[in-house]
Amino acid sequence: MTERILEVRAGSGLDGLRFGMDEPQVREGLASYGNVLDATAPGGALSLRTQGHDDSFSIYAAFEADGTLFTLEIWRPDDVSLIDVSLFGISVFTTPADRFLSRLAGLGHRIDFEDKWHPLLPEASIGLDREGGDDCDDDGLSRYFQSVFIAPHGYYSSPSSARCSG
Repeated sequence: MTERILEVRAGSGLDGLRFGMDEPQVREGLASYGNVLDATAPGGALSLRTQGHDDSFSIYAAFEADGTLFTLEIWRPDDVSLIDVSLFGISVFTTPADRFLSRLAGLGHRIDFEDKWHPLLPEASIGLDREGGDDCDDDGLSRYFQSVFIAPHGYYSSPSSARCSG
């Protein structure tokens, strides 16, 4: 059994982190997952990341130019018994990727497989990452998702016009 499960709020955030929050609110929310560090690339918009007790687990938070939270990416820990992510009631990191995608399809979610390593749920503004990992199949796809990317509603249909709703 997993010690902590983070709940994705499709289109709006993760647990207590909501798109549109300001930097101090996000820093406070991220602090429960580990130390909050600056991850901003030179010349880029503000980006924060966590570094927790398990260095393999982190959450990246990217901000819009106005300083509000815009996207989140959660990375799979080496020890998934410590922390997992739930999307539509399905465990992202402990469910094999093929089974996870089948369950989503069975729930009626449209999945975009244009990039087989990065399937998308466009209507939910969710991106999944099957690249890398220690346990790949014959096609080089990771058997488990390595990260989940969460954005505001409309991100994949029109990223430049997607807006946060706090």
